[in-house]
Amino acid sequence: MIQSNYQKMKKSFEAYLKSQAFSSKSIERRLVVIGMFWQWLEKENLEAEQVSYNDLMLYMKYKSQKGASQRTLQHYMGVVKHFYEHLIREEKVSTNPASDIKVKGVKRKALYHILETHELHQLYNQYPSETLKDRRNKVMLGLLVYQGLKTDEVAKLEVSNINLREGKIDVPGGIRSNSRDMRLEAHQVMDMYDYILQVRPEILQMNPKRKSQQKQETDQLFIGEGGNCYSFSNFMTQLMIKARKLNPMVVNAKQLRASVITKWLKRYNLREVQYLAGHRYIGSTESFLENEMEGLQEEVQQYHPLG
Repeated sequence: MIQSNYQKMKKSFEAYLKSQAFSSKSIERRLVVIGMFWQWLEKENLEAEQVSYNDLMLYMKYKSQKGASQRTLQHYMGVVKHFYEHLIREEKVSTNPASDIKVKGVKRKALYHILETHELHQLYNQYPSETLKDRRNKVMLGLLVYQGLKTDEVAKLEVSNINLREGKIDVPGGIRSNSRDMRLEAHQVMDMYDYILQVRPEILQMNPKRKSQQKQETDQLFIGEGGNCYSFSNFMTQLMIKARKLNPMVVNAKQLRASVITKWLKRYNLREVQYLAGHRYIGSTESFLENEMEGLQEEVQQYHPLG
């Protein structure tokens, strides 16, 4: 009976992971982790639906005694958190007992200097637009400083994802992110209009630098000479070099995204920010809130040290 319940749970959780676009290898690894968790539940005579925060703390202590590192424990708890998100969707539990668990001793994400809203706006307004490439890169920059897109999301955009009439952009989902509809700023719409209808066609008609390259039709939004869309990393490098000249505090695209998400957290609730950021799990959104608070603490200690 117990084995039968496990097989049903495993099959259901596997279907959930597939629906969340996890890769086959990633699904396999997560099922192994949940298999170990299930064995512990049986050992402790616990039902998955009855597990509490304290139970999970005991599970972490058990795995730690078995030699699991803090990094490994963090991974285990991440999988368990996903498992209970699945059970919530199945209406088998109402809360996630893993949602408040923090594994100590694991190096946190790098803190970035958060750019203020007016700095992001100034960066966009001052970005040069003399050349076709500059005009293309400025449109890309707008998606970083206003919509907070990740670079891989910008790279994957197609012309069909842009609705100029409604001033919206449809951001496709990926393995690690959810799809969402986002509104463009008014000045972005004008620059996007110029790029799609004038700049992009001209770039498409430019001769590739290498004679061996052939002009190629592509739906990719951001392209290079002759329709080449395989140099996106070069586009981004050019963009960031000029952005740093305008504002030396600019580090990279991740910093711009962190700045945008921090701004959203001051205006919207966590669930709304989760949607805007495309986060699959609320914990990803919460980590930005935690980093912001840790960053504030570091600034206080730097400029107003105690003692």
